[in-house]
Amino acid sequence: MPKKLNQPTFYPVSILTLTLSLFIPISAVNAEETLELPSMSIESILPGDIRETPGAAATITAQQIEQFRPYTLHDAFDFMPGVRTIDDDATARRSGISVRAAPSRRSRKTLLLEDGVPINGAAYLDPSAHYTPPMERLEGIDVLKGTGHILHGPLNNHGIINFRNKRPTLTPTTSIDLAIGENDTFKRHIMHQRTEGSLGMVFAYTGMNADGVFDNEEMQYDDFFASLDWQINDRHALGGSLVYLRERFDGYDESNLLPQEYARAPYNKSNRLIRHNGVTSATGWGQQHNNISVNYHKLDLKHDFQITDELSMSSSFFATELNRPRFTVDPDDIVFDANSPVLDFDAGGGTPFIKGVQGEMVGRERIYRTYGIESRMELTDVAAWGMDHTLQWGLRYERHLQDDRRRGGDIGEVLKENNRGELTRDITLQAWAASVFFQDAMRFGDWTVTPGVRMEYYEQKRHRNFLAVHDENHRPTLTTEQSLFLPAISVLYTGFNDTQWFASIGRGYTPGFARTAGDDDFPLKPEIGINSQIGLRTEAIKGITMEAALFYNDIENTIVQLPFTNDFQNIYINAADSESYGVDLGLRLDSNTYTDSALNVYGMLAYSYTRAEFNGGILDGNRVPEIPLHSGSFTLGLEHQTGWDISATLSYFGSFYTDPNNTKDLTVANEDGDLLVTGDDLEIREPIILGVVDNYTLLSARASYTLQGSNTTFWIQGRNLTDKLYIVDLENGIRPGARRTVIAGVRLEF
Repeated sequence: MPKKLNQPTFYPVSILTLTLSLFIPISAVNAEETLELPSMSIESILPGDIRETPGAAATITAQQIEQFRPYTLHDAFDFMPGVRTIDDDATARRSGISVRAAPSRRSRKTLLLEDGVPINGAAYLDPSAHYTPPMERLEGIDVLKGTGHILHGPLNNHGIINFRNKRPTLTPTTSIDLAIGENDTFKRHIMHQRTEGSLGMVFAYTGMNADGVFDNEEMQYDDFFASLDWQINDRHALGGSLVYLRERFDGYDESNLLPQEYARAPYNKSNRLIRHNGVTSATGWGQQHNNISVNYHKLDLKHDFQITDELSMSSSFFATELNRPRFTVDPDDIVFDANSPVLDFDAGGGTPFIKGVQGEMVGRERIYRTYGIESRMELTDVAAWGMDHTLQWGLRYERHLQDDRRRGGDIGEVLKENNRGELTRDITLQAWAASVFFQDAMRFGDWTVTPGVRMEYYEQKRHRNFLAVHDENHRPTLTTEQSLFLPAISVLYTGFNDTQWFASIGRGYTPGFARTAGDDDFPLKPEIGINSQIGLRTEAIKGITMEAALFYNDIENTIVQLPFTNDFQNIYINAADSESYGVDLGLRLDSNTYTDSALNVYGMLAYSYTRAEFNGGILDGNRVPEIPLHSGSFTLGLEHQTGWDISATLSYFGSFYTDPNNTKDLTVANEDGDLLVTGDDLEIREPIILGVVDNYTLLSARASYTLQGSNTTFWIQGRNLTDKLYIVDLENGIRPGARRTVIAGVRLEF
């Protein structure tokens, strides 16, 4: 049935019959009707009209992705207010996405979805993200900020991001994208979309090769995607998709530079100065052998059922597996010298790695498996108490499994994905979670008020299968359980012409991380937040579209990652309670609404101010790490109806602290945070660098031209065009940002 403007829309679901879905390709080929994509789909987090959203939201369309040609997915988020990214590598394959006051590291506090399916590693155990879909096959990226607590969880304190894949087209369409450029970049993409009768199909391959930030880093990924959508009749629709991504990143590790090394050669790891056996040389200590691999599989099946004109039911089943081994050389200690870039292995007793000769490699292997099934229902046009009601309810079950393993190699043995070494530690983590929700969208006049509640219950279990070093105090099995009550309410007002006012307040949470907590702390306490906002969207002024929102979050038991590792393990703590507040502003101006000209001059602003501080204990008043006060971008462009477009963007990222104590100066420290002085031992594989990451501004630009009378587009784009040297993070040492990268490409469509 047609949707009503101002009525919040959610996309309902029913329990999926897996056996029936497996017969989709066989049964569908005999259908004769033209495919009509269902009006309700769990694949989206936003309604078809963003004006129906009772909270701050943003979206990037496929057309904008093609127009702005971002080099990486992280670069695409430059155009969205309230969203920030921190690069851990030049190609953004190690996801670092945050919304508002969420720290960015591995996207651990932001719920990431692909067509509605969670793609964080294991949200109830370790929500690290090591997979995101390639931009070339996306129809859009949607962001929901500070709302959506009822329909979506967990990781719903700050924001929800959904990557939407392209859908079948009624006319068979094939597109090919090719691009090459600096830093040995080679991008390729081919996609075919079509409809046969009532069966819609999409098949895609996307690949990329590129160098990393450091001189020894080389990355390649290959992504395969297929989807089917079967419109059985006007009441039933079935669909499914498959994803397989293979990534190999040679030279990558999380052991970065000391300050004196950064000053000497900021992009250099292969030729780090070392002293070994009495000889000083620029040979490095074997980091060229480090590597990380990702093998990712995802299956998504869905069923939409329009029971009556008012009652709908829909279902989704998904299964994912992410296998992520990482291997690094382990040279042990050096003697620290604050005044010299030479790493003294002789005095410290460390051993540089030489293939087949000396040194050892160690591995950290993580395997995530998730399974989920969800059922939602929606009943519309319920008249009661002088209002029009839309009732929405549902339930969800998820099962998460994770293997956390450590491995070691023989003397001089190179470890890789296909040669993982001897097992030295094996820990299994399990979680299962169930949730139910209900909300009532009550519409009266120009107002829509939507109260609701989500209830979650989850259990976590951690079991030590094997540990090479015996610890009498270590408990082999730890378990815990949590129940949460998450109420929320939102308000949408549309009484002003071309303007919507919205407000919301809701309770969200981040589960306590199970993988990284010590025995006495297992698990970390869940991070509970009260999230509130008020804002507006407007097109009341001709040629201007704008969304602005003020927000305030009160977070209990803030989970913080410390900027170092211990025994090859990330360290997380429940630091203290915290609060954050700020403003998001998105603005676009177009000249052709005034001139009615074929030439359009446009400007875009995406700005965020976020202040996040601890408000209790010894950290009271300190800033929460990884969150800058200011961030945003300004884009100025020209586009013409004859097919050409040119634009440039200034992107600003403010300074931020990297540790809860808010250390200001760059400091090489030990695990207690104390300053190292010349002569102290330093574990060079995992150096601890504290301090402020300074702000930086980057320039990017792009241009494209579509040949008249054809679907062929030539384009060129570049980021960090001034080749600015800047620090992106201090995670286990200083990591510089990506260097200038200019690439050119062509898009063919037929």
